[in-house]
Amino acid sequence: MEHLLPLKAEYLLMFGAASFWTIAYILIIYKGFKDQFCGMPLASICANITWEFLFTFLMPFHPLQQIVTFIWFLLDCIILLQAIYYSKDTYPKRTLHASVFALLVIALLLHYGMAVEFHDKLGVYSAFGINLLMSILFIKMLLSQELQGQSLSIAYSKMIGTLCASILCYSFFPHSLLLAIMYILILILDVVYIVLVNQTSIQTIHNSSINTKPM
Repeated sequence: MEHLLPLKAEYLLMFGAASFWTIAYILIIYKGFKDQFCGMPLASICANITWEFLFTFLMPFHPLQQIVTFIWFLLDCIILLQAIYYSKDTYPKRTLHASVFALLVIALLLHYGMAVEFHDKLGVYSAFGINLLMSILFIKMLLSQELQGQSLSIAYSKMIGTLCASILCYSFFPHSLLLAIMYILILILDVVYIVLVNQTSIQTIHNSSINTKPM
């Protein structure tokens, strides 16, 4: 692991990534309660929560990061409970619980396997893999559910937090082609997501003004 950036810059990027992702989680929880709809796709939640469980309790790599991942783990527990609660009328209870359990087990095994296979004690490869999956599924959710559980603030927080993490990890692993590809793809998808959320918000406001306009 290299250090292309000064230590102060690394700490600022760590703080940015931790802060903006924490803000994103809090906003997702708030919007979820407000809309009574979980704002994170189930596959992303299960991938997130198992990564945080693995690197908080089983393979912690730094005390400060352990605190951050534990906070994220608690926030993701709330989001997972939202997903289960708000999906109870959509899927049979047994099917929903079995699906969640299966996704959690599969995600945890994949995270552990990647950490061992790639000698990745920081969980970087699986973390950016999750992030790429999330960027794709957020766009898919927006196209199918419009703005339920989603907002421009969430989109910006996710993008800025991930961008900070991408720059930081590039400083650590400048020769990793796979990581570089994921950094670029995630940024492109996050920008697309922001544009789509903004357009959907404008269209929603426009439609609302037309519907309330006196005849």
